[in-house]
Amino acid sequence: MENSDRLADKILQEELRKLNVHLPKARRGLKELLTEESPSVLTVDGKKIVMNPDELRELAKALPEQALERVKLPLVMLRRTELGPGSYVLLGDKMEEFVLSRVLGIFDGGYEDFKREWESTKVFYKPEVSELLRRFHSLVVIGFGMPGDLAR
Repeated sequence: MENSDRLADKILQEELRKLNVHLPKARRGLKELLTEESPSVLTVDGKKIVMNPDELRELAKALPEQALERVKLPLVMLRRTELGPGSYVLLGDKMEEFVLSRVLGIFDGGYEDFKREWESTKVFYKPEVSELLRRFHSLVVIGFGMPGDLAR
């Protein structure tokens, strides 16, 4: 039984990999992207994700200066069905979770306060992701995540 479970997990991992070929191969810093005329990143399958310079500037205006160095784009929101209906996690670090929470109006304090209040991974829900897509469509990519115990 254990071997069939491992096989099923491997098949699921491979299918998710195929579903996520539109995700960026590597993300790039917001500060760097702001200096480019046609900011873009390559996807896993070799295509380009082109980012709107106006959206980059709007995002930069909404962030504290310290965040400009650390935020990587595009923001990758992973759909995580095991966390409940319409649940997403941000593929990134705590600073990017903080930035996203600030931009969406979920959190109003400073970064240190955020780290204390949100010790575990922050879960974002469909209405928040919809708002993010409405405001920063070219800066966000939706992917499909695996349950934590299968992601190994």
